[in-house]
Amino acid sequence: MKTSLLFLILAVNLFGTVLPENAPFPGGVIVQEIESKTQPKVYFGKRQLMVLPSSEKNKYFIVAGISLNQKVKTPYKVTIKEGKQKQFHSFILEDKAYKKQYITMKNKRKVSPKQQDMKRIKDESSRSRKALALFSSKKFNDLSMVKPVNVNISDDFGKRRYFNKKPRRPHSGVDMAAPTGTKIVAPLAGKIVEIGDFFFNGNVIFIDHGLGLVSMYCHMHKFDVTKGQIVKKGEKIGEVGATGRVTGPHLHWGVSLNGSMVDPRLFFMNQK
Repeated sequence: MKTSLLFLILAVNLFGTVLPENAPFPGGVIVQEIESKTQPKVYFGKRQLMVLPSSEKNKYFIVAGISLNQKVKTPYKVTIKEGKQKQFHSFILEDKAYKKQYITMKNKRKVSPKQQDMKRIKDESSRSRKALALFSSKKFNDLSMVKPVNVNISDDFGKRRYFNKKPRRPHSGVDMAAPTGTKIVAPLAGKIVEIGDFFFNGNVIFIDHGLGLVSMYCHMHKFDVTKGQIVKKGEKIGEVGATGRVTGPHLHWGVSLNGSMVDPRLFFMNQK
């Protein structure tokens, strides 16, 4: 089994799937072509990675998400299994500097929750992690996403955030500011695997697109779908709102690949 790095912006496989930009840094996506007589299974630790057929015979693409917390000095090591054969491959990552952001919240409880909030937060965090870590065998369609809201990005991915001067987790998605009631659509086809009213995320939906690709939609005003429903690319799933920890109406849109939050813009392809 041979491996060869790809440094390309777009690649199209046998079935016309447009792959995301190769972006080997924390919060990015690795795209690499490998040779294998049969479709291999690839893992990062215990997490299975997306593998797609190439346009060339006996070649496949590994598409792997890199966590924002991944250390660039630590090689990204994957295990490639082809039948009973096993190989290891390490990727050298690039560093990426993300900006800092300071946000003032009037609702101090959303920054420093009370003791009675903690059980709810813990339960919701568990539900979120479970949804974002899904790896289902069904791939619904291509990987080229449409914007869930037809507006420009208002807040970038990866910012190191401080709420009322207190450090919190990095911004694991992008924000799209729009008036309450603005339509939100599914960027790809998939299955609604989680839905609810969460303490921090407000009204939130999780969509499983298959092969470890899951997207989330936070702070919504209302839902137009139910758990278990299959949605088409471009189908309305709800409306923009200002629920949860917010300073105004917007959609927080996150994309998880093999359990790692990555920059959704890498899946816009030719969009901005």
